[in-house]
Amino acid sequence: MTENTHPQNLTALESRSVFRILDAAANRCREGLRIVEDYVRFHRNEESLSSALKQLRHDFRSYWKELDSEQLLQNRDTAGDVGTTISTEAETIRTSLLDVVTANCKRVEESLRTLEEYSKLISPRVSKGFEVLRYRFYSIEQDLLLENERKPRIHRATLYFLLTEKTCSSNWKTTAEQAIAAGVDVIQLREKELDDRELLARARWLREATRKTSTLLIINDRPDIALLSDADGVHVGQDELSCADVLKMLGPQKLVGISTHNIEQAREAVAAGADYLGAGPTFLSGTKAFSEFAGLEFLRQIANEISIPTFAIGGIGLENIEEVSQAGISRVAVCQAISQSPDRVRAVQELKKSLNPGNNREENCV
Repeated sequence: MTENTHPQNLTALESRSVFRILDAAANRCREGLRIVEDYVRFHRNEESLSSALKQLRHDFRSYWKELDSEQLLQNRDTAGDVGTTISTEAETIRTSLLDVVTANCKRVEESLRTLEEYSKLISPRVSKGFEVLRYRFYSIEQDLLLENERKPRIHRATLYFLLTEKTCSSNWKTTAEQAIAAGVDVIQLREKELDDRELLARARWLREATRKTSTLLIINDRPDIALLSDADGVHVGQDELSCADVLKMLGPQKLVGISTHNIEQAREAVAAGADYLGAGPTFLSGTKAFSEFAGLEFLRQIANEISIPTFAIGGIGLENIEEVSQAGISRVAVCQAISQSPDRVRAVQELKKSLNPGNNREENCV
């Protein structure tokens, strides 16, 4: 306990009220923290954020124990709390996991503020501790809710452009600028032969080119480059780092895409926490050689079973995009269909126009 655990210069009634306020605020804070932690632990499967929340709960208990727990319990009056009978319609409605988490983040922050202010009457040191916890939780909330700005965008995306310099019929920067201006939803920097400094320089240039646009920036295979360039995410293949390892490096606010070539790999990627899939190869490609082709049957399996956004990849262009749609997939990843087109703006527009989300299952068209 602190050296002084009773409110100073207050009447007995005021002192009792302070303890009731602190007790109620502490209960709200603990409940809110547990709800948020359960979301991170069981939905996000995110170890570092779960650890941060657990440590915050531990530190909260340490400060709370310094107050007079006997006084807090003696002054608890749940039956006499008029607030227990007051509610609003908004409190009874939650339409998504995000609604639940957002509401309980605010619950924690408001409770910590109440604890901070009223504990000043008992222990300035404990009050300062609650203030520190409040600011720590602001950072946790930011990490929690940032992901939701990118994930809806990948759900809305239909056209994904793989940018590789050697396939471009003109300068790679010009190609990228035209694709972004035309409204390509995602652009992936896919360069396997550049040295690290040049790769990072290009990633940073693309970040600035896409920052105030609707185009997401993804880096192929390199979470370190994605982190340093502040890209929106990283895409990995079956032989690269696992989804779990990428998330440890980038945190949950970034997107992770995984290349898949059969339905078993797709299932595993979903279970691992991938935000989207690449599915293929669908047709012969001018940029990559494969000994076997997953083909349209794989796309049909994806459409019937997988709910996260999936982009068909491999030799797709205007001449065969309708076959992809008929297989049930309304998202495609292309390279030469844009990079070698004499009119890239028109190519992007025609590709997007050709995609028909109505042919895909509902979850795959969010």
